[in-house]
Amino acid sequence: MKTMQRLTTAVLLLVAISTTADTWTSTAGSTIEAEFVKEKQGLVYLRTADGKIKKIKKSDLSKEDQLKVTRLASPFAAKKAAEAATAPPKAPDAIYKLFGDELRNNRKKKVSVDELSGKIIGIYFSAHWCGPCRKFTPELVEFHEKMTKKGKPFEIVFVSSDSSKSDMYNYVEEMDMPWLMLPYGDDHKKSLSEKFGVRGIPMLVIIDAEGNTITKNGRGEVSSQGAKAFDKWTSATR
Repeated sequence: MKTMQRLTTAVLLLVAISTTADTWTSTAGSTIEAEFVKEKQGLVYLRTADGKIKKIKKSDLSKEDQLKVTRLASPFAAKKAAEAATAPPKAPDAIYKLFGDELRNNRKKKVSVDELSGKIIGIYFSAHWCGPCRKFTPELVEFHEKMTKKGKPFEIVFVSSDSSKSDMYNYVEEMDMPWLMLPYGDDHKKSLSEKFGVRGIPMLVIIDAEGNTITKNGRGEVSSQGAKAFDKWTSATR
């Protein structure tokens, strides 16, 4: 009975190992079927089908297998590489100067300013207490959604004049704003207002990907031209 149990255990071990075993090739051309265990101080530890641990110098493996060891030894390396590949390119310094390093999304999460890279940007000065703002905002939300569905390189940064952070986020939630926003109370609000001569709200300033002003009358153009306004802004950057 014990012999049968040991045999069963051995078979299960062989099956488990075989599902994760790889073929490893040395620089001399010899091969071994084994499961990667770990890498430590230049040695690669491999478990063969009989459960034994083989230690091989990493430098004695083929270049391809050395890369495989690096990948297996760093389980998060592939994930980091994938994230780096999909991350947006760095935004120009002019965009960082306008907004700082971080923005917030509509879920109150920190977002890199690099999310604005390569896009035409609408800077939306607005507040919940402002009646004309509450009237225009749904129109702007619809415009933003249309541009997003068409794959247009466009984003909005909301610059709040609300009385509190909770008022700002209540406004965002009530109007279902899908865009980014300047953190409440951020010093860049003052510099943005001064730069674009904000004297009243709502005001929508449109800038290009390099931070150059396209128009300060984005509100009027969205209302009067709809989707064609974006084409006009795009042509202004050529």
